[in-house]
Amino acid sequence: MVRPEVSARLAEVRRRSALYRSLGADPMSLAAGCAVKVDLVRVVYPAMEELRRELSPLGLEIAEREDADVAPGDPSDIELERFILPLGREADLRAKGLGRARAAVLIQVYQMNAGEPKKFASMISPAYRSLLRVARPLRVAKGHSIITPFREDEFLLADLLPEGKGDYLVAINNDTMHVIDPTGDLLDPRQVSGALLNSMNDLFVIGVHRGLAVAPVINARDESVKEGLLKNAASLASSVGARLLDVEMPKEGRLLMGGTVIGYTDRSPPQFKDKVEVGMKLIATRPFGELAPITTYLVSALDESVVDELEAEGLSFEALERAKEEAVKLISTPNKAAAEVIERHLPELGEPFDPTEHIPLTTDVTGQGAYSVRELADLANVEITLYDFPLLFPEVSEFAARHFIMPNATSGTNGGFLILAPDGVADDIIKELRSRGYSPSV
Repeated sequence: MVRPEVSARLAEVRRRSALYRSLGADPMSLAAGCAVKVDLVRVVYPAMEELRRELSPLGLEIAEREDADVAPGDPSDIELERFILPLGREADLRAKGLGRARAAVLIQVYQMNAGEPKKFASMISPAYRSLLRVARPLRVAKGHSIITPFREDEFLLADLLPEGKGDYLVAINNDTMHVIDPTGDLLDPRQVSGALLNSMNDLFVIGVHRGLAVAPVINARDESVKEGLLKNAASLASSVGARLLDVEMPKEGRLLMGGTVIGYTDRSPPQFKDKVEVGMKLIATRPFGELAPITTYLVSALDESVVDELEAEGLSFEALERAKEEAVKLISTPNKAAAEVIERHLPELGEPFDPTEHIPLTTDVTGQGAYSVRELADLANVEITLYDFPLLFPEVSEFAARHFIMPNATSGTNGGFLILAPDGVADDIIKELRSRGYSPSV
């Protein structure tokens, strides 16, 4: 029997759930954070191949599986142009031609259109055709794709940067979601912080942390809530030394938080998939699995018998609550210091890659969780032997998996990094991470 004080706290979660529903999001039917992504391996990557075959002759270039797109540019001359288009039909874009450009893309797709690659590709193709009338050739990364239960909320958002020349590499990436913590206050600054930092994570993981700029993606049906979320976005940008860009916000999408981030570097990013060698070490910057306690806590509010099952297995509700708060705190903490460590072990632009000194590959661990290791192995065409996968809350993750609370109890948002490193510098990287407050492991 659930204790009265626990029942009262869960009633408050249900009250907040009703608020989220009034804003157009249903936290009880959608998992939190990155767990709401379209399946990468089963849907997004095959759809990218479909789009390559169809649209490459028209000038669309789709990058490999990297999140952030990186190209030469001048960080002092960045002009971003935002387009918001429907899915499934072409749009009449009235804009001057940009010539060669690249784009960070956000796709929000109705859940019935997100389960099969051909269907997913057919929804996106008309939007890309429309963009190709404005910018050609147009280079896009895999894009950030999220699911909505509302058919009318489908859209594609593209933030375009004209390609230029310069002595640096400029990186661009978008990550956007519905909510970080469906059990918490919507205007808690950690909600927007976690969402924007999750977008920055894809820059930080390749060592990019200089000259940051943020083009937020914020929406809510209530204008006062929207203003509060935008204010929190401005605060987060200021806290990491980033410029906040003035851009159009989507009208579709109901509750959205996240954005496009831009940064620059004078190092070659760790995308040397052909330089991975036998004997390299796989370093985790910290344990993973931030979403397990948040999702378990949320499901407890829906079905209080979960609390009885949890406590019958020796896990108190208070321990789950503390784990949830720790997870939200981690999600809203920048990994900028880890980016500085990675940057130190990358070749300068024009410098050859040294397999004894430089990091060949990195990835961040978000919605894919432990499967991120497989993705890294597939990218490098190697086998990676995994002896351990460090989890922040192993008991909670095990409980969530065993009770089918979430499909992947190792997943996270704004997660830690996996770094493939030469054996000779692995110890140095670990020491540097520890000196910056991380808990790395091999």
